[in-house]
Amino acid sequence: MKKIFLFAVLFLTVLSVYPQTPQYYNYNTTNSGNTFPLGTTSGRMVQWLALPGDLNQPGPAPSGNITKIYLMVAANFGPITYTNLSILFGEATITALPTSAFYTGTRDTVYKRASVSLTGVAMNWLEFTLDHPFAYDNTKSLVIQLEQLGSTGPALYSLGNTYLTGKRRTYSTTPPPFNVQGQDAYVYNFGVTLGTTSVSNNTGNQNVKEFSLGQNYPNPFNPVTNISYKVESYKVIKLSVYDMLGKEVAVLVNQKQNAGEYEVVFDGENLSSGMYYYVLYADGEKKDAKKMLMIK
Repeated sequence: MKKIFLFAVLFLTVLSVYPQTPQYYNYNTTNSGNTFPLGTTSGRMVQWLALPGDLNQPGPAPSGNITKIYLMVAANFGPITYTNLSILFGEATITALPTSAFYTGTRDTVYKRASVSLTGVAMNWLEFTLDHPFAYDNTKSLVIQLEQLGSTGPALYSLGNTYLTGKRRTYSTTPPPFNVQGQDAYVYNFGVTLGTTSVSNNTGNQNVKEFSLGQNYPNPFNPVTNISYKVESYKVIKLSVYDMLGKEVAVLVNQKQNAGEYEVVFDGENLSSGMYYYVLYADGEKKDAKKMLMIK
């Protein structure tokens, strides 16, 4: 009995030490490893560009909501505490980063910690759960920005990378403010997990006469609620949730849908109490919006 118990404890310990692998990734090797940006104690920022089709292992990544990002660790490091560590995502129809400049297009801060302790195990994925999902379009290039403003120790050659062609990575001077120090063709070996969103077609009714939203129920809610909506004709449907400052905090639907009546579940577990509003788009055109209240 004691042996069985000990085996169970060891099994659970292994599960807790080694994070799960991403659903989709570009490379799962380490190569020589790279020190930027986690390896410098005084802070550093990098941007790299993933082209459409780069996330192709074990198969092509579809469009969807990115909920986690993973970085392949090339050398053991940590625990190291980082100050103001942030991850930002952007999307654009580009095949190279701007020459001798950082990408300044729209970016979404998907992860931010004033202080966070990280430990990396060589040949394993370093996992970050995003603060809110990011709507990924696999027909566009993904710009990833990773930065930190200081750490308690070095992490030399900590992240796996692969050398390609073109302007795929831009890295900064240190310390901040960040200016461009260099540019090359390296990309970081990374992966993502796409969150599952349960969308049900309630009736199969294709005689819908308008695009519209139903009032969520229950309302107020804590932290899960249901949102119904109607689709008049075959379009790319996007259903987003915003806070009262206009920041997009969740994308519940982002796909082509036939005419019909649908329902989706919104889980606000990682959000604070307050008023939110949700917006229905069809082929990028705003069709309807409603408010909802979360009370925890």
